[in-house]
Amino acid sequence: MDLVGSPAALRRWAVASLVGNMGIVVTGGLVRLTGSGLGCSTWPQCEPGSITPPEASLHASIEFGNRLLTFVLVVLAVGTFVAAWKARDDAGAPRRRTRRLALAAALGIPAQAIIGGFSVLAGLNPWVVGLHMVVSVALIAVCTVLVHDAYGWRPAAARPLARMLARVAFWVGMASMALGVVATGAGPHAGDSDSARNGLDVVAATRVHSLSVWVVVALTIALVLLTTGAARRAAVLLLAVELAQGAIGYAQYLLGLPVPLVALHMLGLTVFTAALANLWWLVRDTRPADAELPAGAGALRTAGDPPQQP
Repeated sequence: MDLVGSPAALRRWAVASLVGNMGIVVTGGLVRLTGSGLGCSTWPQCEPGSITPPEASLHASIEFGNRLLTFVLVVLAVGTFVAAWKARDDAGAPRRRTRRLALAAALGIPAQAIIGGFSVLAGLNPWVVGLHMVVSVALIAVCTVLVHDAYGWRPAAARPLARMLARVAFWVGMASMALGVVATGAGPHAGDSDSARNGLDVVAATRVHSLSVWVVVALTIALVLLTTGAARRAAVLLLAVELAQGAIGYAQYLLGLPVPLVALHMLGLTVFTAALANLWWLVRDTRPADAELPAGAGALRTAGDPPQQP
């Protein structure tokens, strides 16, 4: 099996990078929810003079295990970038956008490691921890677009109004997740019993976050009504994710933020990000789906593959 030199390999690497970046959000959340955020008291070492936890405590093991997952993401990022570098379109030209996306995803991993290190050194300052989440959301969006590029998916037919609403929904959705991060910083799950919170009123922060979510839901309903075909399916998928995520969000709030529901909400956040980016990218072009696309916009191939015959 070709690991990096075929279109199928590029697709596998792109999907794996997306799943990996979604997964580490959940495992990072579990670190916080179990109070293991300072299980390793420093960075890049776990404890002064020791890379690994000197004692096999539960919190240290959880925190150190999450750090080890970064190396998995590094492997995925490198593999994806090499596969993207070898990728060629039907005309034999390099896929420059694919390369740029793969590079952005790869550079995000060390950036995340550094931000994570600062969050430990800052005693889990909620604003630094929040930045950690914001970058994760951006990486999931980048990887979602990269999957589109790897599969050579064409834009779906969409009206100009639908395209505009999709853009608005994307950015309002991103803002809603940032507001959710702020609300989390005001809540009880700090990652360590001694870590400070951001000082905001958790009820007010949660209400502002939920209001922004309802705006995204309204925009998504409008997109369901304005689109057809693949675009409508993507809008319906996003709406389903939003409703499920909203139900979990209200349940966790009313039940006092139980750990299992908060963890499920974090998983939902990753799925919501991918579904949001999927719809936004799918309807970025107002041309019909069967319109002639620019050279290089079709299916991918990699260096060494024979050109496809017309």
